[in-house]
Amino acid sequence: MDKEIIIVGTGPAGSSTALHLAQRTPERVERTLLLERAHHPRPKLCGGGVLEDGLRILDRLGLDLSAVEHLDVREVQILFQGRGPLIESKTSDAAFRVFDRPLLDSWLAEEARAKGFALEEGVRVRQVRPGPDCVEVITDRRTYRAQVVVGADGSNSVVRRAITPGTAKGVARLMECYLDDVPTSAWESTQNGRIALFDYTAMLDGIRGYTWNFPMVMNGKTTQNRGVYDLNVGKGKRKSLRPILEKALRADGIDPAGLHFQSHPIRWFTAKGPFSAPGILLAGDAAGVDPAAGEGIAFALGYGELAAEELADAFARKDFSFSGYADRVLRSRMGRALQNRYRLTGMLYSIRIPWVQRLLWWRLGFLFQRYLQPFATDWTLE
Repeated sequence: MDKEIIIVGTGPAGSSTALHLAQRTPERVERTLLLERAHHPRPKLCGGGVLEDGLRILDRLGLDLSAVEHLDVREVQILFQGRGPLIESKTSDAAFRVFDRPLLDSWLAEEARAKGFALEEGVRVRQVRPGPDCVEVITDRRTYRAQVVVGADGSNSVVRRAITPGTAKGVARLMECYLDDVPTSAWESTQNGRIALFDYTAMLDGIRGYTWNFPMVMNGKTTQNRGVYDLNVGKGKRKSLRPILEKALRADGIDPAGLHFQSHPIRWFTAKGPFSAPGILLAGDAAGVDPAAGEGIAFALGYGELAAEELADAFARKDFSFSGYADRVLRSRMGRALQNRYRLTGMLYSIRIPWVQRLLWWRLGFLFQRYLQPFATDWTLE
C-alpha cells in the first residue's frame, strides 16, 4: 500500500479535503498523497467568483485570503429584457469575491503542502480500479495503491468513471471569454462599486440559462469575464452557445471578432448521486455542484469538509464502504442548499413564456432576496 488516502485533483475540492483532514485528523497527513495532472499555477476556465459560504469555510480553516489577489463585487443585478432585481449581501460588504483562479488553486495547494501533505504534480490519472483490499490509481507514471481514493478531479472525473460509466447526463455547458480594454460601464457603478450582471433574456434564444458579465482578476489586471451558461437539458437539438454570447457582446457595443471563446462542462448536483463506492469518495464537481447558476467553488470547498469528516469516521471504524456518505452530504446544510437549488432550477427554467418571465423578474424580484435567496444560500452560517 503506497498511501492510506490518495486525493486526485488539487482544485478547491481536493485541497479543501486535505486541509480539513489536517484539521480533523492530523495523523493522516503523512499517510495521504495528492495527485495533480498539471503544474500549479495551471490554467483554469473560471471567473474565480467565491460566494460568502466559500469565504467562511476558508476563514474557518484559518487561511489569510489577503494573500491572494482579488476584488470584491458589491452587488448582483438579475436581468430579463433589461429589468430585474438588484441583490446585495445582507451579511458583508460584498456579494462575492473574485480571485485569479489559477493563483487561488495554487495557493490552496501550497497551503496543503505546508501542512505536510505530499503533492505530486504533472501526474495524469488514466484509470481508477477498486479491488477487495485496495484501490489502484493507474497513472502515466506508475500505479499507486491506497485504502481510499477521493475523486476531486472535476466534471470529467476519471475517478467518477470507476463508480459509474455514464458521464454525459447531468452536465451543463458554459462558454466564456475574457476582455481587455473595453468600456466598463456595463459592469461598474459609480455609486455602488463593482456590479455583476446575470441576464436571463438568453432563455428567449432557446437555452435554459443566462449570460453573465462581471469583473475578474487575471495576471494582475482587472478585466471582464463574459459568458453563457446552459443547463443542457430538454429534448431536441442543442442550441449553439457562441451566437448567444456574441449577441450579448454586441448589445454592449463589443465586437466579438478576434475574441477567444472557450467552453467547459460543469456537472450539476442531483440527490440521486452517485457520491461514493467502497473505497471511493467524490467531492466538488466530480460529485455535482449548483445546477441553477453553475456555482462551483464554494460548494467544492464544502464537499472537502464533508469528505474529511467521512474519512475520519471511516478510519476510526475501519469501515471503508462509505455507505453513509450520500446521507452525510444530503443531510448537511450544504446538501440541503443544493437540493433547494435543484428545486429552484426546475421552477426557473420550466417557465418559457416571456410575459411570465417578465412578471417573475420585474414584479416579483423582491421575493428572491427576501425568501428564495436565504432558501438556497448562507448554508455555512451557524
